[in-house]
Amino acid sequence: MKDERIVWLMLTMIFGAGNPRIWSVSKDYDNADEFYAALKENKVEGLNEKEKQLVEKITQADAQKVLDDCAAKGINVYCYESEGYPQRLGAIADAPAVLFSYGNLDFLNHISTIAVVGTRQPSQYSIGVAKWLCNDMLDKGITLCSGFANGIDQIANVTSLDKGKPTVAVCGTALDHDYPTGSMDLKKKIGENGVVISEHIPGTKSFQNAFKLRNRILVGISQGVVFIEAGIDSHGLDNFKHAAAQGKPVFVVPPCDITDKRYFGQRYLLRNDCIPLFDADDIVGRLALEGFDSFAYTKDFGDFSLPVEDSQFYTKQEIKKRLSESESKPKTAADKKIIPEKKAPAVDYSQLDETESAICKVLEEGKAHADTICAKTKIDISDVLAALTMLELEGIINSLPGNQFELAN
Repeated sequence: MKDERIVWLMLTMIFGAGNPRIWSVSKDYDNADEFYAALKENKVEGLNEKEKQLVEKITQADAQKVLDDCAAKGINVYCYESEGYPQRLGAIADAPAVLFSYGNLDFLNHISTIAVVGTRQPSQYSIGVAKWLCNDMLDKGITLCSGFANGIDQIANVTSLDKGKPTVAVCGTALDHDYPTGSMDLKKKIGENGVVISEHIPGTKSFQNAFKLRNRILVGISQGVVFIEAGIDSHGLDNFKHAAAQGKPVFVVPPCDITDKRYFGQRYLLRNDCIPLFDADDIVGRLALEGFDSFAYTKDFGDFSLPVEDSQFYTKQEIKKRLSESESKPKTAADKKIIPEKKAPAVDYSQLDETESAICKVLEEGKAHADTICAKTKIDISDVLAALTMLELEGIINSLPGNQFELAN
């Protein structure tokens, strides 16, 4: 019996993990086999030179070697057409073509899941809230997912394991890469009690934009996203963009101190119509999860106090003192407005090919349309679009509405 994972692995090796071109270039073909056959027969339009070379270079033997290596390392391999591939994830626009996992993915199709995100260096207040809130969600039958970074992410995973509950970790690196450093034992424990996921082929290195791409998977397998703590410059805010694109609700723990910059990301989210989160009932009620009894917020006045060590209530004198201290400090960009002005981006041209370098030099002058870039560089539109996609994947440029692009910070 044919292993459908072979052709999907070859496609992933040709286009790269997380590259949406695998979907845009294949949109006129009914299935992966038909698309791959057209690639081999040189019938697919819009390929760049690198992709054409890889079509010739990558073989079934290369894909089989990956499968054999994964089997030896205890890593499961799922493709887009595999039974057990997460249904929610398959519904997003740029679903991963192949997933690698410690543990089985199958159970994700039958549970309620919430992504828990936050800073790598949380305050003691946020640590306390995260543990309390994670326990509350687990008690309500919610499975916790994280991006497996240090800090808030791993608190969600460890709290789940401590309660004997399954949990999910989505990695921005290959599963066999020890990142965060010293986390391999935790990965294995999660795999035994849930699942650890990556779209990167074991043994390969991740690229600059891999963690942003990871977030689309984290949000994709979840029914909603919970923010515990985030500064305004937090990369975790990217999860908000993915949630908006995927139509998922975003829940935010209100900041314990609205003058503390560590929580300015939460202020931003709440100002953008995200849902204030006080306990798991806010999530369960919003998502109407199975087994939840209706309640009235105005009538339920239980004990909502948290056992958080650094919780404080400020007197009027203390508030005046804190505000006075804040006003006496030199004003920075972050004090004057929520999002500071962008600094002039620095591009490392030594890492770029000729086409990518030409595009970046145009964008150094300011944002530009794709056709403007073609006119200024005199490079074919298909090669420009392919290079723009790779530059965006690597976090070097940002795409803007109206098919415009700009250099990233």
